[in-house]
Amino acid sequence: MSGRQRAVLLALAVVVVVVAFVVIRSTGGDDDETSGAATVEVRDAKPVGGVKDLRWKKGQTIDLTVRSDTADEVHFHGYDVHKDVAAGGSVRFRMPATITGRFIVELEEHEEELANVEVTP
Repeated sequence: MSGRQRAVLLALAVVVVVVAFVVIRSTGGDDDETSGAATVEVRDAKPVGGVKDLRWKKGQTIDLTVRSDTADEVHFHGYDVHKDVAAGGSVRFRMPATITGRFIVELEEHEEELANVEVTP
């Protein structure tokens, strides 16, 4: 095998490795995905579509809106933030993700879980 052929094969191998790395990072990066701004719709004191799983990284801004046809207190556990929502109204939790862990957001009086929030390091 000539030196030129080796160089071409080496260049092709580098291209294949780079392309594989880019593809893996863009499709297999579940750990990098975050929820961004999220909304939970509540109908008859239950989350439409079921309990939402949401994720933010520490240092990002948690941005969660709850729209509800049921009056209640929405409690963001762990961060211990409570907001009253009127029937037909909405509340927004916008705060820095400073505490890592898993937290429940619920309609307090109805004891109905709306979202599971995970804040990762």
